[in-house]
Amino acid sequence: MSKFTQSQQWVSGQFVADFLDDLFGARGWAITPTSPHEERVLCLGDRHYRRDGAHYTVEYKSGLQTARTGNVFLETISVDSVNKPGWVYTCQADYIFYAALLNGMIVVFRPGTLRAKIEELKAQFGVRQTTHRQNVGYNTHGVVVPLHYAVAHLASGIIHV
Repeated sequence: MSKFTQSQQWVSGQFVADFLDDLFGARGWAITPTSPHEERVLCLGDRHYRRDGAHYTVEYKSGLQTARTGNVFLETISVDSVNKPGWVYTCQADYIFYAALLNGMIVVFRPGTLRAKIEELKAQFGVRQTTHRQNVGYNTHGVVVPLHYAVAHLASGIIHV
């Protein structure tokens, strides 16, 4: 079980990013933000991780709602008003760190694995959209996958926190 509790500080994705930077920095990784071009055009994620000659790009996803819902949200359409593809299709980072911190874990995904399985996941779990209360003027669509399924069948690793 997680040592974290629901609090105001965890509402912001920036606090999750700061937590991940601190956690992995303490484990010896040199972490730097990707440039706006790398993040938005090349879709290489949020951070560069470097250590001992290794270099990886990592996309951060805040999974704070996972503690309440028991699910992982895999975004297939980012902005439906312009049919902008979601991060399942666009992410070119080496890894996605899905920070389900209130569940006591970071679920590590490989973007290629998610892309390879997304049509099967759509058929199995369906696609849902967010409400207009969450985004002004558009909805985001995605596959809602139970956390236990994501851990067992989609994750390349789990990091307990």
